[in-house]
Amino acid sequence: LLQYVFVLLAATAISPTDYPWEQWSDGTLPSIATVVGPSMGSSLLLASLAGNAGQYFSGFVEGSYLLQGAAEVKIVPSFLGKQLPKSGAPYMASTAQLLCIVWMMSFDFHAILLFDNFFTANGVAMELAAFTLLRWKRPDLQRPFKAPSALLPLFVPAAGIIVIIWWHCLSGDAMLVNVAAFALGIPYGLWVAGRSRREHTQGHAKSAFDVWVEDDG
Repeated sequence: LLQYVFVLLAATAISPTDYPWEQWSDGTLPSIATVVGPSMGSSLLLASLAGNAGQYFSGFVEGSYLLQGAAEVKIVPSFLGKQLPKSGAPYMASTAQLLCIVWMMSFDFHAILLFDNFFTANGVAMELAAFTLLRWKRPDLQRPFKAPSALLPLFVPAAGIIVIIWWHCLSGDAMLVNVAAFALGIPYGLWVAGRSRREHTQGHAKSAFDVWVEDDG
């Protein structure tokens, strides 16, 4: 956090007249850096490109291996679990991700942000619901820490923020994709949960889904 704050404060102080912070946009920081020296702007741009590329590819590779692991426990189609013989790279999972990315590129950046915010809000909502349900039904469940009951009302404003995010995300072209993904995701999640429960009732200490979560977590 301090790293970002110091960079923004320095950029604000370097050129307050030529580049006022109220008018900043994408690509402004490298332009401000050229005031310090001609090479500074190029260096900042290259560092930004390298950092963003590294963050993106690490997430891409992590997602590919998660998808490949899901295929191994048969909660997604098995062809997504195919790997290269020598390196073990999950090429089919990576290809599926790449196709999704190419399809997403047909939308504008605003719509992509709506997709991302919608799915993030859904994930947080599921976590809050799971936390509340476990606290209600299994209060004696072993866990690394215990949240005081006095903090539970804080979920109310958090839920309100999630509702606001949903409201903004259910608009325009993004609404169709978000609604379709939600409509497909709910029954799929219920199917995975039901399969996991069946494996537990059959005498397995851990279901295949439990093992996948532990290994990839």
